[in-house]
Amino acid sequence: MMRGFITERDFDKVDECFPGIVRYYRELQEKPQTFLELLWGFTHRECAIPETVGVAAPPASRAAAR
Repeated sequence: MMRGFITERDFDKVDECFPGIVRYYRELQEKPQTFLELLWGFTHRECAIPETVGVAAPPASRAAAR
């Protein structure tokens, strides 16, 4: 479980809880202000509109599985 202020120093634990989120964060050109914004973007990649929401594309393996 993650609690409190989450920073890049917590990425090992974050990636255990949300596999792939660290790679997603590193691929973002515009970084979110808060962890909640990062988590929202990560969990809503399929429904985001790229022109209005700066989110990284889903991993190629997930896109190929469709």
